[in-house]
Order: sequence, then structure tokens, then C-alpha cells
Amino acid sequence: MLASKDNILPIFFGWFALKSCTESALVKTIGTKTTEFEPPTGRQAKPCVLKLAPELHPKGDEGLLPSEYEKPIRKIKYGVLYKPAVTNFPLVDIFFFLVSNPMTLVALRMTTAGRHHTTVSTARQFTECLAAYFSGWEELSRDMSWEIIYLQRADSTPMNGWQRCDVVNSNNNTDAEHREMAVFWREKVRQYPVLILSGDIGRDKAFRSEK
Repeated sequence: MLASKDNILPIFFGWFALKSCTESALVKTIGTKTTEFEPPTGRQAKPCVLKLAPELHPKGDEGLLPSEYEKPIRKIKYGVLYKPAVTNFPLVDIFFFLVSNPMTLVALRMTTAGRHHTTVSTARQFTECLAAYFSGWEELSRDMSWEIIYLQRADSTPMNGWQRCDVVNSNNNTDAEHREMAVFWREKVRQYPVLILSGDIGRDKAFRSEK
């Protein structure tokens, strides 16, 4: 079945996202357009690593099958764009790791919505997926910085504030873990919205449609 004008099939979305985010021109554009959302803790603003060092952008890409098929688990490769093959991968669409001080996880989320809050359980699912994919994740992630870049096309509802990570339906067995993740999100995660025009990316229809 062919995709309609306003709804590109996920396979095309993934292809364009991969192709574009390994191109230095788009990465430099993303870097110059980023302005950090002010976090609730009042931390000092920090330019995203792609703005400080655009030459570190990923030069290649790898697909990620469902973790049960990824045996043995792999070592982290820096400067490689990882694209999960599953459509319900939690929290983000694509991500990569950069050697910096501290080491940085850069994750990209394509959205047309004006808000993209998440939950602690979703964030934990994301870290559990990374632990299943990458050897030594627990140790490597201890001092890792997270940067989440929200990519929006021109006709999106603009995002204008910090995207929360809410605690939902916790219980006594998970309260401590959920609080730990909520604190990490507030104090360690950095968020950057970026508006991408059709001239910045080969096809602005490569974004995920959201109702």
C-alpha cells in the first residue's frame, strides 16, 4: 500500500532519518539551531555537543533488531547512528554515542506535537533496552550525559518548554527506582528543540506523523 501525502510509511521515515543524520550539512544545521530548554532545576544552559563539535556527528549507521535476536550483545561504537528496527522502541527514534567529557548519549525524537512529556517507566524501558543491546552498559552509563534533540518540521506545533518525565502507577517495589530516574531526568538530561525546514532535510515528510 502506498503512503499518502501526509503519512510516510515507517520504513521511509527510518531511511530518511538515517540518511540525513549522518550527513554533516544537516548535523551542522541542527547544531546551529539548538537552544536548550530551561530545566526545572535551574541548571546553567549548555550548548549541545553537536554545536560545540559538529565534526563528531555519526559517520555511519547500524540497525538494531529486537534484543532477543541480538546475540551476543555488542560493544558500543562511538559515532555510529543506531536505528531500532522495532516501531515501538521506547522514548526516542534514533541515537548515538560520542566520546566527550563526559561521554554523551545523543538521542533524537521526531515529533509534530507541541508537547512530548514521557514517563519514568518509559525512560527505564529505554535504559533496559540499552543494557540488553550493549555490553558494559551499567558501568558506562554511570557518568554519561544525555542530550535529547526534538526535531520538528515547519508545520509542527512549536515546543516551548521542558518536557517532563512523570512518575505514573508506581508501587513499593519500584518507588526508589522511579524516584532515581525522575531525579536523573531533572538533573542530568538536557533537551533541545530544533525546527527543520524542508531545505534542511531532503524530505520534510520523513517525520513521524502524530495525532
